[in-house]
Amino acid sequence: MKLLGLPGREPATLDQMQALLARLEVGQTETEVRRHGFWDTDWTDPDLLPEASAVSRISADLVVAKSIGTLITMLAAARHGFSPTACVFIATPLNRLIAEDRIPLLEAHCDTIPTLFIQQAEDFNGAYTPLAEIVARRPRCTAVEIPGGDHLYEDVDLIAPLIEAWVNEA
Repeated sequence: MKLLGLPGREPATLDQMQALLARLEVGQTETEVRRHGFWDTDWTDPDLLPEASAVSRISADLVVAKSIGTLITMLAAARHGFSPTACVFIATPLNRLIAEDRIPLLEAHCDTIPTLFIQQAEDFNGAYTPLAEIVARRPRCTAVEIPGGDHLYEDVDLIAPLIEAWVNEA
């Protein structure tokens, strides 16, 4: 099984994603954490379409994505046919999806790719409850609430077992 990690918008999330994937035990035989191309230019307001195109050319069984990485994954699937076996979305930026009228993108993703959503109860970029309400209508997806509201998701010892349990149940 190949794992693909897609970090968040800020370059500092690269180390966090590497630590999470190194901690996971889900039968992986290969692991890749993708460095976003926009980190070399303007990562404060990146163009996601080139990222989605690049991701779509990578073969992966399980995608673990954080924040903007979740949006990149959804765009890669919708626009380029990217089709991992399953996804784990950590810190889904629900408020951005609502503001950009991209809830249909989220719903389409949930209809096609089994996905575990891990969301902080009070994440300032989108709290757990409204996300869980959307996900609950999609049988291929599951939402798990964790404490917090800072959108950092740094506790790999909390997050990794949630992923392992979900992958091993599938």
